[in-house]
Amino acid sequence: MPTPTRVPLPFLAWNPGEGYFRLNGKPAFLFSRNPAGWKPSDWATIAGMAHQQSDHFVRVGTSSASMGGYHGYGYTPRGEIQEDWSNNWENFFDTAEVNGLYVLPIFGGWIDWNDTGYNTWRDNPFNSSNGGPAGDPREIFKKDSPTQLLYLKWFKMVVTRWSAHKNTLAWEAVTEVNLINGISQSEGIYFAEQLAKVVREADTLHRPVTSSVADYSGWTNFLHSDALDFISLHPYALPDGKLDIYLLQEVRQYMDLYHKPVLIGESGLRAATPDSADGKITVLPNARTGIQHAIWADLVSGAMNGRALWWEDGYGIYFPALGMYWVEKYTDVEAPVVQFSAGVNMDGFKPIPAWASGKVFGAALGNEKMVIGWYRDASCEPPDWNMEPVISNQTVTLTIPGTAASWLVDFYNTKTGTEIVSSTTVTRNGGTITITLPDFTDDIAFKIHAQK
Repeated sequence: MPTPTRVPLPFLAWNPGEGYFRLNGKPAFLFSRNPAGWKPSDWATIAGMAHQQSDHFVRVGTSSASMGGYHGYGYTPRGEIQEDWSNNWENFFDTAEVNGLYVLPIFGGWIDWNDTGYNTWRDNPFNSSNGGPAGDPREIFKKDSPTQLLYLKWFKMVVTRWSAHKNTLAWEAVTEVNLINGISQSEGIYFAEQLAKVVREADTLHRPVTSSVADYSGWTNFLHSDALDFISLHPYALPDGKLDIYLLQEVRQYMDLYHKPVLIGESGLRAATPDSADGKITVLPNARTGIQHAIWADLVSGAMNGRALWWEDGYGIYFPALGMYWVEKYTDVEAPVVQFSAGVNMDGFKPIPAWASGKVFGAALGNEKMVIGWYRDASCEPPDWNMEPVISNQTVTLTIPGTAASWLVDFYNTKTGTEIVSSTTVTRNGGTITITLPDFTDDIAFKIHAQK
């Protein structure tokens, strides 16, 4: 549950052109969650759990029926705000603030505007069957259609109202837009641009705005659009559950292709529901190891944040075999990474080219003064995540920026994130340094500091 006394709200802000949010003035790696709930108190409970683990923000889907409105929709057929819906969400903003958390609200998406597959179009107040203006859900994407104009008017009212909350982090104006049947990329871009225009006019504190596509979209022009201040990436590890590998590849590829910061909006071992044959990897006995590896990979990928899970953060609550008990089992999964990254100034951090010997997998990130890295037993992979008793005699060679000749390497226990298990000093050889990893089981992390 939320803490009984107010926690000081840190100052979080993003400056255009920077790769990280600033935490109390310094670029920092953040931790986030995707809460869910059957009722408003469930959302508050998960916010309290996030606070207890020193997370920084929560990303919330504003179409949840648990927060009122008309089956979760925040507008009436005439485009007015559903007051109970807005009040419940604003109460959640207040609850998050008490817990020292920021909120990233997400709006719309395929579930609201599809009329095939799993969807809630039947309940959408803009559906003409409910008295709204749209006979077809795709009218929301038709330029200057009555449906689109009414939605933009409603969205502006919401942004104007909610932007008064000082713990608003950013806006995800439409989510996974490419999954809406019949929409073209150009229509998606136009709609996202109109939504971004609304945010930039209505939010007087000028928080960043983005919109998202589901993975494998092929919508490259959309991701290049100025409507996206940063990319909200939704990586799910298809087809094999190797989320850490996938995260490292995707984040760095998106950074290179689009020259924008990458925020992990949501992620998981699989997008399929945990009760399905395709999604069962999520609930396998050793899945927690895969999730822990993924969060370490978040940190060294170059992404703005980590954790950012889907089923484990909150949405597992909707499955009777899982519920809040299962969500609570994952509440501390990011704890060692939180401890390890605390106080690290990420200013100018970039992916570091690295070559590792054959028994380890991982990555490094840093600048000319400091490098952080994480490597794991390369054989520890799904579905069983079996690991060798000990990994020995492995090396990592890093291409280091700057000119510092001597570097101090501290190796950390990844189960605590604070315990230094050994240290060594290495010397630059040309543009690289080579470090020999100490013996370890499962994984190892390190911090490397340039010596004067």
